[in-house]
Amino acid sequence: MNVFRFQLQKVLDVKEKEKEQAEWAFGKSVQRKNEEELKLFRLTERHEAVTNMLHEAQSQTCSAAQLIELTRYRQAVEQSIANQRRTLYGCEQEVERCQRRLAERMRETQLWQRLREKALGQFLYAERLREQKELDEIGTQLYLRRSN
Repeated sequence: MNVFRFQLQKVLDVKEKEKEQAEWAFGKSVQRKNEEELKLFRLTERHEAVTNMLHEAQSQTCSAAQLIELTRYRQAVEQSIANQRRTLYGCEQEVERCQRRLAERMRETQLWQRLREKALGQFLYAERLREQKELDEIGTQLYLRRSN
């Protein structure tokens, strides 16, 4: 019996490798987005803490310099939050881009796998026909030998 060999196996291998790379890139982008979300969460917590400290300082007796210092710090945290939101937005865009690329690579890989399966089916069908032809020939030869 012949061995099945898909003529476009190298193309299929390349497509599967591209799909694996797209999966890896997607995973890394999701991981980075999660890290940036955590940073934003921590900055938000810090902002709330500074705001509470500022309210407490205003209700108690403190110097104007302390109030100005707390206000500036809160503004710096607010600026960091705004920057972090922009970074997070960029990460979300990257995740979407990687997700689209992964979906495209998966479709391509599935297409090549279907082509391989179709070629395998055709090969197996041709093998069955060949084997049947050989069996028919053997049967004919046996019949001819017995009838002589």
